[in-house]
Amino acid sequence: MDVDKLHNEVLRAFNDSCLMAARQPYRGRGFRPAADAYFEEDTREIVVRFELTGLAMEDIELLVDRRELVVRGERAFPTREGRVYQQVEMDYGTFERRVRLMVDVDPDVTTATYEAGVLEVRLTLTERDAGARKIDIHTGGGDE
Repeated sequence: MDVDKLHNEVLRAFNDSCLMAARQPYRGRGFRPAADAYFEEDTREIVVRFELTGLAMEDIELLVDRRELVVRGERAFPTREGRVYQQVEMDYGTFERRVRLMVDVDPDVTTATYEAGVLEVRLTLTERDAGARKIDIHTGGGDE
């Protein structure tokens, strides 16, 4: 087989696979953001960090109850007329992460910041039942 013929065969196979993929709707595994949670002794806060790369702050909802933190949203699959994917490895879709807390926290003093694709939630310990609250998310700032 000569080199030109081999080159044309490779191009044809690539184009065929792209066209087949373009006809199929995206059916990925779903998006499940990674999370870290820890207690800071000096501030007496529980800190939970979520990796939410590729999301706008408006696409994230944050709720906190006495002993549970809920983050939900959607990382939409990017579509554009004329775009043909050869490979899709990133995860997309709606998500909901629940983090069970071992102690009561006060939703009224909970803070959240979103910077560089990381949502950081700081929860202060409490002994009273404040009930569930939706938490506003702010951009930038804060030490890690």
